[in-house]
Amino acid sequence: MGGQHLADEFDRLVSSALRGLVDGEGAEGRGRLYRAVMARAELPLLRHALALSGGNQLRAARLLGINRNTLRKRLRLLGLLPEPHGAAPRAPDGTAGAPPTSVADTPRAPPGRRAK
Repeated sequence: MGGQHLADEFDRLVSSALRGLVDGEGAEGRGRLYRAVMARAELPLLRHALALSGGNQLRAARLLGINRNTLRKRLRLLGLLPEPHGAAPRAPDGTAGAPPTSVADTPRAPPGRRAK
């Protein structure tokens, strides 16, 4: 099969699946339709990229054309990677749990001293 044929087939399958998904999620989703659809598409994509890279996250990120930290964040949000120590768990749509803290909230050591 040629690349264009695969792309056309992919578009046809996605369009077909979206009709049923939107009808089912649309009434119940309460504004979360976009996240629900993207999570369904992103999950198998990330799994496949990791499989192709032998589980190497840096190679998977390069394959996808994204930063490794972005890949890790997406893997956590989709439940494919455990939360870092001390972090609150988040739902696959990213809405539950505590919001991420900013760098400004991180305590800093006084000048001349190392943080422990």
